This record gives sequence, structure tokens and C-alpha cells, in this order.
Amino acid sequence: MSYNWNVYKLFSNGNRAKAPFAVIDGEDCESETFMSKVRKNLEEKFGAKARSTKYKIMRADLPQEERADEEEKKNLLLRNRVLAVKIKSLGLDLQKVKTAGALVMSPETNWKWQWCVLRAASNQFIAALSPEFKTVEGAQEWMKSETELIAK
Repeated sequence: MSYNWNVYKLFSNGNRAKAPFAVIDGEDCESETFMSKVRKNLEEKFGAKARSTKYKIMRADLPQEERADEEEKKNLLLRNRVLAVKIKSLGLDLQKVKTAGALVMSPETNWKWQWCVLRAASNQFIAALSPEFKTVEGAQEWMKSETELIAK
């Protein structure tokens, strides 16, 4: 059975173009004849840059939107709740300042990993929200245990 396949450009930041630059008919998107059609379209569209262009092939009759992993979204929300609780417990008045929570290693954290609250635009250190960790993995484990406490 033959399908239409959408070929999307992938940008250097990992995002996919909204519209395909080519639609190719074929049975198997991994066959040599199919890939030669893709290469031909790449050369027509991108010229000399075709060799370095990254792309993604998706069957046209299937949903084209990227589905974010629900578990990842849930973990992000829980992490943000943990950071908000820690900020509140410090008694910081941050209503007039746009802030972001992040895992950082900087002079303010004694060159160790630490969850902190920063000014959103400049990443200026405001306050530490966690203990210091020697490794990223340790900091992530701490965050995982904190999110498990909130999730209960």
C-alpha cells in the first residue's frame, strides 16, 4: 500500500517547520528509491545546504502535531510547584520582579549545583532554594524527592 509522506525541515534548535517542504508518495519511507526522492527534494529546496539540512518524515494520513509527553508536562508542573513553595517559605516578596527557577552552578552557589530563583531577564541570582550538590544527578534526585512529597 502506498502512502503520502510529509518531509519537514528540522531547525538547529530541534523544532520542526510548521509546513512540510515536500510530500512524497511511497510504500516505505526507508527504501532507497524513497530516500532518493527525498534527497532530490532537499537539493531543489535547499541547494548547496541540502547535505547539512536535517529533516523529519511523517506519514501524511497520521496526526502531524507533536504530542508533548504528558508525564513530562506533569513533572514540569510539579517542579514549578516545588520551586514556588520554596520561594514562599523564604518569605521573598517577588511580586514586582519577574523570576525564574533554575538549576545553576555559579559563584553564588560556591560552584556547586543548586536550585535557585533568578531574575528572568538577566539570570541574576536572587536566592538559593535547595542545598548545594556536587553533581547534577544529586540535584535532580533532590527535586524528584521534593516533587514526590508534593504529589502525595
